[in-house]
Amino acid sequence: MDLFHFDWKTVPFRMIAFVIAFSLHEWAHAFVAWKLGDNTAKDEGRLTVNPIPHIDPFGLILILFGPFGWAKPVPINPLHFRGNKRLGIVYVSAAGPLVNLVLAILFSVLYIVIGHNDVLVGMNEKLAFAIQTTMEFCIVINAALFVFNLLPIPPLDGYKILRFLSPRHLDRFYYNFEVYGPWILLLLIFIPGVSSTIFGIPMGFMILWVQKVAVQIVTLFI
Repeated sequence: MDLFHFDWKTVPFRMIAFVIAFSLHEWAHAFVAWKLGDNTAKDEGRLTVNPIPHIDPFGLILILFGPFGWAKPVPINPLHFRGNKRLGIVYVSAAGPLVNLVLAILFSVLYIVIGHNDVLVGMNEKLAFAIQTTMEFCIVINAALFVFNLLPIPPLDGYKILRFLSPRHLDRFYYNFEVYGPWILLLLIFIPGVSSTIFGIPMGFMILWVQKVAVQIVTLFI
């Protein structure tokens, strides 16, 4: 399954997978911020798994047709965090990608269990295709979001984690670097061969690792 290849037949299934992945990703940011004492996201209705408050329509449309898109960023105010504010930002930033990793593993486990028990055998062909394709996209997209969001490029979560784990004397460097982040992302995504190397290769390894973990989990119960 190739996220860089568009196919009309898979649009509904890509949409379902992206909505699940984005909604829980943003909810995780809001939840951790709320647990740390910041009610900003909660007050704006973002502490929910309901996809409607999280989805940016234009970002969703773009990501359905290729590997580039976005959801609405969750608003946070680190000044409200209890304890170390910088670590608070790290925790909030890491929450989204970690939820995507967990989702990738859970969908992989479910995929293996369904295959092991021949659940789709004898089912209506179109329905079986829809279920299988949706689950495959849920695995791939969540694994992809985990890898992509951990890239240390602003405004991605990986950049925030790196910046706020770094010594304070580097803050000015990071601040000046932020203006170039979106342009760097565009170059990584649209220059032929770059995205497949910097993003595609790590994503492939991540999917293999997710599948291995899922198999280990399933063997505990089967």
